[in-house]
Amino acid sequence: MLLMTSSSTRRLDLRLVIGIAIVVITALAGFALVSAADNTTSVYAAAKTLAPGHVLQKSDLVLTDVKLGKSSTAYLEASGLTQGAVMTKSVGAGELVPMSAVGTAKQVATTNVVVQLDVPLSSDAVEGSSVDVWASMAAGQGVFGPPAVIISGAQIAHITEATGLAASNGGVRVEIVVPQSKVAALLEAQANGDAISLVPSRGKA
Repeated sequence: MLLMTSSSTRRLDLRLVIGIAIVVITALAGFALVSAADNTTSVYAAAKTLAPGHVLQKSDLVLTDVKLGKSSTAYLEASGLTQGAVMTKSVGAGELVPMSAVGTAKQVATTNVVVQLDVPLSSDAVEGSSVDVWASMAAGQGVFGPPAVIISGAQIAHITEATGLAASNGGVRVEIVVPQSKVAALLEAQANGDAISLVPSRGKA
């Protein structure tokens, strides 16, 4: 009778140990899942399209909690925004802001120039997109020479309604980001009354 009681006690102890182990393992697994779910990083996303040369303000950005893992340092965090920070690359609205797209004014050898177009823009030419600037030299009243590209890969910073005659023709005013070395050619084309067009750059960011 004593032997049977000892055997039953051992079986009971074994079941108790297994039960406790299952409870512990389940609790640890749940804790790991919760920890993984909470392992997010607060980084900035663009509240609007940010063009190269744009000086960053907090109002341009939205803090977003995302799970990035080891790549979290590749994006702009709240502590990484410094006064005078400038966009060196275009970032679309809603996109996370890469650290590689943020620099200083010294790193950005570009200038923003407003161009008034007499004709509508292509539907592919939107804020943040890349365009080539074509110009046809004025050769007389309403007469223009063959068009040629004067700037490749300019980026659209802002689009507004045109004024004057251009407005009646469906034209627009477009602020574009151009290399400083090309500013003189663009201003000369405008001053000469050349016909200027913006054509979306295919295969360019």
